[in-house]
Amino acid sequence: MSTNIGDPNVIFAALADPTRRRILELLASQRTVTTNELAAMFPVTRWAVMKHLTVLQAAGLVQTMPEGRRRLHFLERRRLEAVRAWLAGFP
Repeated sequence: MSTNIGDPNVIFAALADPTRRRILELLASQRTVTTNELAAMFPVTRWAVMKHLTVLQAAGLVQTMPEGRRRLHFLERRRLEAVRAWLAGFP
């Protein structure tokens, strides 16, 4: 999936889904979360959570680090700051 993460439309498309917004909320409240930990918090399959993470990664909102066999996910706060700054331009 190749997208231009400089495009605000990519970010807003990623944020349009309630499951992805919930993933971001969970990541904001914790330093890192594994894929399995995230999957346990949702009534969908692990594969569905992984697809949502892929969309969030493509938008630059989530970063993933491999740690052995696990994948640690964390919020890309700088990217959210860019969104916040863009929205601040509206009265």
